[in-house]
Amino acid sequence: MNTVSMSIKSALASLDSAVELGAVVDRDDEAVLTRATELDAAVDQETPLGALHGRAITVKDWIDALGFACEGESPERTGRQPRHDATAVARLREAGAVIVAKTQPGGDHPSHGRCHHPIDPDRTPGGTSSGEAALIGRGASNLGLGSDSGGSIRLPSAWCGVVGFKPSYGLVPTTGHFPRVGYREDGRTVIGPMAATVADVEAALRVIAGPDGIDPSCAPLPIGDSNAVSMHGLRVAVVEPDDRWPIASSTADAVERARSALVNHGAVEAISPTVDLSESLDISQRYWRRASLSGLECDQQLRDWDRFSSRVTRTAADVDIVIGPVVADIAPLHRDLVGEDYIFTLPWSLTGWPAISLPLGADAETGLPVAVQIAAPRWHDHVVLAVAAALEVLDA
Repeated sequence: MNTVSMSIKSALASLDSAVELGAVVDRDDEAVLTRATELDAAVDQETPLGALHGRAITVKDWIDALGFACEGESPERTGRQPRHDATAVARLREAGAVIVAKTQPGGDHPSHGRCHHPIDPDRTPGGTSSGEAALIGRGASNLGLGSDSGGSIRLPSAWCGVVGFKPSYGLVPTTGHFPRVGYREDGRTVIGPMAATVADVEAALRVIAGPDGIDPSCAPLPIGDSNAVSMHGLRVAVVEPDDRWPIASSTADAVERARSALVNHGAVEAISPTVDLSESLDISQRYWRRASLSGLECDQQLRDWDRFSSRVTRTAADVDIVIGPVVADIAPLHRDLVGEDYIFTLPWSLTGWPAISLPLGADAETGLPVAVQIAAPRWHDHVVLAVAAALEVLDA
């Protein structure tokens, strides 16, 4: 039986059925089906199979994948063809995955057009891993690869009802991200998985994590065992409410349901680390406009960033997990996004902590997805995944 070919044909048909989303920017179905045939032959030859054998995967168009154009941040279709896979893409292929499409890197793109929300086309899916969130939210893809600097995986995941994971900074190589990112130039951007389930996110993360001998920021640390994480005694904090940044009642209810579910299963409440949302926005905004800053202003921005990260880390010494909003409210009507939209995701980008956007119900009035954000101190990715998997079951 040509099981991989059948699965990949089904995946391509799913992309066809969601074309109105404007989520796909490049496909090569002939090459994709040829690869599927090769994987079927590997089964017939009893070749050892990879962890993601035959899985169809979509990739954000800021991550290089051989055989697909990658425009990066260019506002025009340049036709740029990468000469190598990004490390994360190469590892997915080695694990048997089939890259079936490149996806829209923004809600509105000068060349690719508008990407729509998977449930309500009048609304934005968020950015910049927009196409990934839209496709997975529609069910036209169930596993993808995005990138996140200040919330570009987590925000669209929250608005589209998708599980989106930002790994610890330095866990997954960013080699092959286009535009290029590096820890001295950036220190925030990560490549991470997006999927319909926590289990699929974890499976992909374990494939793509680890040093590649090219990205100097990538640490040789194994991912911990999420199955060994017990909810009993887990120290759970909730992001303190901030009157300057109010959240919708449906978002507040989701955060409370998450807290309550964990406490009811043995977790203990802890004091929230000191996270000043307005300060994280200010530091991030100065980072975004750093090209216009003087040398002294750049130096001050870096000092403030270091102080912020140190304070959060120090005040989180007695915390295992932090729960809070991903976004203030449901997906808005199409509009340009602003820094304030990312107010709840920015802190964990500045600290390099792992954080996940987990769908947790729907808004009663609109039926649109609602999500919670789960973060943990750096390198505790397995704790985030364990808590997200538990909540996925507890809230089912």
